[in-house]
Amino acid sequence: MAGNPTYEELGLRVGELEEELLRSRQENNLLKADHTRLQAILESAIHAIIVVNDRGQVIEWPGQAELLCGWSKNEMLGKPISLIMPARIRELHQTALQEVLQGKRGDNFGKRIETTILYRDEFEVPVELAVTLTRVGDRPELTLFIHDITERKNYEAQLHHMSISDELTGLFNRRGFMTLADKHLKMAQRCGKDVFLLYADFDNMKWINDTHGHPVGDNALVETAVILKNTFRQADLIGRVGGDEFIVMMSEPRERNGEVVVLERLATEIAKANDRAHRKYQILLSIGTVRYNHLEQTTIDELMSQADLLMYEDKKKKKALGIDNYRHEAKPAQPGKSNLE
Repeated sequence: MAGNPTYEELGLRVGELEEELLRSRQENNLLKADHTRLQAILESAIHAIIVVNDRGQVIEWPGQAELLCGWSKNEMLGKPISLIMPARIRELHQTALQEVLQGKRGDNFGKRIETTILYRDEFEVPVELAVTLTRVGDRPELTLFIHDITERKNYEAQLHHMSISDELTGLFNRRGFMTLADKHLKMAQRCGKDVFLLYADFDNMKWINDTHGHPVGDNALVETAVILKNTFRQADLIGRVGGDEFIVMMSEPRERNGEVVVLERLATEIAKANDRAHRKYQILLSIGTVRYNHLEQTTIDELMSQADLLMYEDKKKKKALGIDNYRHEAKPAQPGKSNLE
């Protein structure tokens, strides 16, 4: 039978316990410092860093998540992360979540994915999302890194608009028109609609520039763009494809022959513009029109070439008839009326 420990042995044991307690306190302090550091990172990060448990419930919801999604921390802790997913992908998300938690779809981990999230069920916000899978003990957790890219998307949209738009008139430029016209033509082929193409050239632009200067010529182009917008529907494509050349594409049910009505309306709009008082020039357009032939499967380039040739024939006919007087006698304004009416 072992004897009772001596005072020296008890003293050693107490010393060991004190050292162990000190180490434990130091480790706790380090853990607290790590936790404080982690919380500071979560709260100050540019991204919203959200942590989700193996049941798809939110367990970390920092301030950036509140700003991005509109839900407070108290509202979201313990709630399913699917609440911030748009309704159209919510079911798909819930199905995929378990696969991700099981380590499947590993190719997507760490990759940046562009998607959208909901702001308090009110509107969608474009975001860049990255997901990582970690384990706490034997339980998996997901960490979502979400970054608002609204500003970037708006900038990209502006750049895209600039790349396909004519800076002076606001119409599509050649690149924009050709890209969209090709899509419209293919859609018309599938839906069995007819396509009508109008090619117009501003006859007296050189005379306007030489006589009144290029700023006045620019105003004439802008005025022509407004006339075309007033004449055609919002769904029709209108472009400025050259210095003084315009093109319009419209689709309609077969055999409707709506271009007759449209051409009459265009002539009326031009006449109204030319009838305004104190004008320095007339708006004179040579026009060529062509319809898409479903039997020949014509391309948009071929349609434009055909309309371009018909436009030059119209220009030749007008010259042969002596319709080449580009001067415009200024009309006095009527009492009580603006020169622009």
